[in-house]
Amino acid sequence: MSATPYQPLRQAKRVVIKLGTQVVIELGPDQQGRFAAERLAGLTAQCAQLVAQGKEVILVSSGAVGLGRMALKLSGSLTLNEKQACAAVGQSLLMDAYRALFAQSGLTPAQVLLTATDFADRKHYLNLQQTLETLLKLKAIPIINENDTTSTMELQEESYTKGFGDNDMLSALVASKLDADLLVILTNVDGIYTDNPLTNPKAQRIALIENFQDDLQRIDASGQSLLGRGGMSSKLEAARMASLSGVHTFITSGLQAGPLSPLMETQPPTVGTLVLPQANLSGKKRWIGMASGYHGAIVVNAGARKALVEKQASLLPVGIVAVAGDFLAQQVVRIQDEAGVELGRGLTHFSSDEIERIKGLPSDQIATRLGFDAMGKACEHQEVIHRDNLVIFEEYGV
Repeated sequence: MSATPYQPLRQAKRVVIKLGTQVVIELGPDQQGRFAAERLAGLTAQCAQLVAQGKEVILVSSGAVGLGRMALKLSGSLTLNEKQACAAVGQSLLMDAYRALFAQSGLTPAQVLLTATDFADRKHYLNLQQTLETLLKLKAIPIINENDTTSTMELQEESYTKGFGDNDMLSALVASKLDADLLVILTNVDGIYTDNPLTNPKAQRIALIENFQDDLQRIDASGQSLLGRGGMSSKLEAARMASLSGVHTFITSGLQAGPLSPLMETQPPTVGTLVLPQANLSGKKRWIGMASGYHGAIVVNAGARKALVEKQASLLPVGIVAVAGDFLAQQVVRIQDEAGVELGRGLTHFSSDEIERIKGLPSDQIATRLGFDAMGKACEHQEVIHRDNLVIFEEYGV
């Protein structure tokens, strides 16, 4: 059978499934609830079917904080420390629940708790990749979540992002870095709509997104989940990032029975939104473009923006107008224009302090301004970020 855009699950070898909080937790009147065992029994049974077909399945699951909140009998707004305490209690409850469900199919789940460093540091990332590959070879089901007990980035309402931000982005990173073929994001809404369908009855479901630059113009993705931290905009961002790695993304409701069933059909699904991949980056550029947490930001002027986007040039100091955050050389940084639009990400040759000193200068003045290092050598780099270490999103239609 010839390949079509509507058969990503049939063709997929490796599938990442992200479960949102409202899929994992049954809501009660007080916005607290229990593990949705009956609902997830159907999903875990479908996962077992995929494994029986020779596919590899990875879950990225929210819900630990919600389960911990219920167990600790906490209500109302929680402090950061209380959220971390809830995560510590809830993680074991979450794994116990998954263990019981997967045992019915003879499968073994494996808990994997991550921090931003595990992706942002390339050595950590390669070690993580090897561990997950081994688990999949052993037919285990990795169940991944951010380590909220020690990492605060996902739990904070506002943060300068050195973390994942939410499990939508975490799932996209897992899918991209583990060479997955398909990312399934299960949420409380049946796909991407032109507006919030919960408040606008005229909102229309978008069945297929082929090009982000064109299709996103007609989407109002504002709004946030009741218990979760990620709204529809974060799901679109996750799909955008996954598409850079050649990964299909299917966004649909996890509240329905058998949420993977539409993807098992040969016909176009009548529910959800399928996002087609836009590119497939090399391993190194995938790590740069998909680094879970950038270490700072470089702001460029209009001339540099044009050179980066239209001419695929390296980033030179003359086009830099500002630096945000503290970072070292050889760390991933965000590149944005003066309006705050993120253009891409890159691996910098210089630290934030050094870039602050050379911003706006012609490249031939770098060595003079920075002087000599401890070994008495002048700086050899003429660019802040070389083209080979740079990912500009617009080049790939995202």
